[in-house]
Amino acid sequence: MSMRLLTMSSEKAEKKTTEKKAKPTKTTASKKSVAKKTVAENVVGKGSLLYVDYIIKTKRDGKVFDCTMEDVARKEGIYKEDDRYEPMLVGIGWNWLLAAVEEELIGMKVGESKTIDVPPEKGSGPRDPSKIKLFAKTKLAKHGVRPIKGEEVKIGHERGVITQVLGRRVRVDFNSPLAGKTLVFDVTAKELVTVPEEKVLAVIKRRIPAVPIDQFGVSIKGKTVTIEFPQTSRYIEGIQYAEIGVASDALKVIEKAKKVKFVVTYERPEPPKEAGN
Repeated sequence: MSMRLLTMSSEKAEKKTTEKKAKPTKTTASKKSVAKKTVAENVVGKGSLLYVDYIIKTKRDGKVFDCTMEDVARKEGIYKEDDRYEPMLVGIGWNWLLAAVEEELIGMKVGESKTIDVPPEKGSGPRDPSKIKLFAKTKLAKHGVRPIKGEEVKIGHERGVITQVLGRRVRVDFNSPLAGKTLVFDVTAKELVTVPEEKVLAVIKRRIPAVPIDQFGVSIKGKTVTIEFPQTSRYIEGIQYAEIGVASDALKVIEKAKKVKFVVTYERPEPPKEAGN
């Protein structure tokens, strides 16, 4: 079980906005106060939106089971071709990461690293003996399950692992593989996202990783966030559900916003050229 199951990294692309950044205005603030502000902008706080790198392992044996860095994944033998290896977007207080880890991120500076121990009660929970069940081999055969120790199985809506084969009966453990284990997170705060338009682009990237982020446009006027979607996004399976997630996230990261508007532009195709022209 990975962090992706406990809580989507996405395709790397340049961030793009459709509005020009406002020019900084002159102030009479002292150099000291400006310095304090700069420091504050680099410190994680409640409601912060940031990217983090992490390595997660079990404390007892030090086995790494998830990370955001490709080189580490390959070294630890957990690399998966379909996974995206890049920093994960985290919104402090929004449960995109385990609450126990989010709490420890508060106060960290950009570039700072920390090791966080997460006990079972704050992670995947304790092991539940009632989730260990015995099945007849004939019943498992109906589900296409081979009675082999260590085999992962799905019975109904539950997923488990065969832990023992006892004659005609098979013991299956439906507990999470991490249940009852203390987890160790090695976390690094990589980047704080502070520009409003870039915050919206970040949550779009989180929800719709299949489309390059530079194909979207974002503008914020008053209390309305307008997001321009590329026509190609219409062909993504489940795009309507992703849009609901984007709207919800955008209203979280832009606190003054009251509504989110989606715009898709369809252009008239050019007529085919006549033969001989």
